[in-house]
Amino acid sequence: MMRRKYGVTKFISELLIVYFFAGAAGATTLARMDLRQLAQSAQIIIRARCEGSQTRLAGGNIWSIYDFTVLETLKGPPMQSLNVALPGGRIGHVETKVDGAPQFRAGEEVVLFLEKTSDGGYSVTSWAQGTFRVRRGAAGESRLTQDTSHFAVFDPATKSFAPAGIRDISLVEFRKQLTDVLRSQVTRH
Repeated sequence: MMRRKYGVTKFISELLIVYFFAGAAGATTLARMDLRQLAQSAQIIIRARCEGSQTRLAGGNIWSIYDFTVLETLKGPPMQSLNVALPGGRIGHVETKVDGAPQFRAGEEVVLFLEKTSDGGYSVTSWAQGTFRVRRGAAGESRLTQDTSHFAVFDPATKSFAPAGIRDISLVEFRKQLTDVLRSQVTRH
């Protein structure tokens, strides 16, 4: 008969894994935001390319820090690059995922609605709702799809959950809609 030896370190490691997974099992609820609300909440709106990421442990939570090269500034001061911090990621054998928090891959092009965090960094406004993936259409044009176009969000008006968001729109049309929204915000003030 074979007996396994468990050292204190192994036991603590397994206990930490259970603790992290239990914390990650909770649900995320996002209140629905339309383009106008996203644009109003975001301090910066950019089209950018993800260059890579790192993970950090802060306050007992795992954070992914994504590095972006800015291709176009749609709102806010022009910049060449920036980092975006989002909850979740992997450190060693421990991984956390947070529903609604987007993840990015190196080389991926996105449009992001961003807001400043208390530590002076940036995070995505309403996470998945402030994330638009860019892909090339059949004719080679850039087309956008909002992450929430497949993600159930809570609509306070109907008091129900349903997928909502912008799906498969040209970058040209998106810029036009966003410009109209931003102009209407300026004229109201």
